Amino acid sequence: MTDGKGPFSCEACSESDKGMRNCFNVRGLSERARALSKYDEDVVSEHKKNTAKKVFTLGDIRLYECPLSYITSDTRGILRVLYMADFLGTLVLAGGIAEQPCWFIEAVEIYGVESAKALKEK
Repeated sequence: MTDGKGPFSCEACSESDKGMRNCFNVRGLSERARALSKYDEDVVSEHKKNTAKKVFTLGDIRLYECPLSYITSDTRGILRVLYMADFLGTLVLAGGIAEQPCWFIEAVEIYGVESAKALKEK
């Protein structure tokens, strides 16, 4: 796109586009069917039943909801802090792991689990 906004812009989406992109999960998909890396019979059936279309692909992750409504600003902020801490090899706050906020510890755990899954699948 030449407008510099990228493919997703809430202001530029019509109501029809928002429905097709399943913004804010208007189609009522389960969490398993909204974001996935592998298909199974249940998910394919749910997509057909709800006439859901793939909206976005990033690597092996497929989103069946607009990424702007699926990935919240809080989630983006957490990811930024997590990636920066990983890149710098440091913790968020001074001190050891016990001095870190609970959300950061949980994010590190999730990141570790998901990284291990991705490596195992490759």
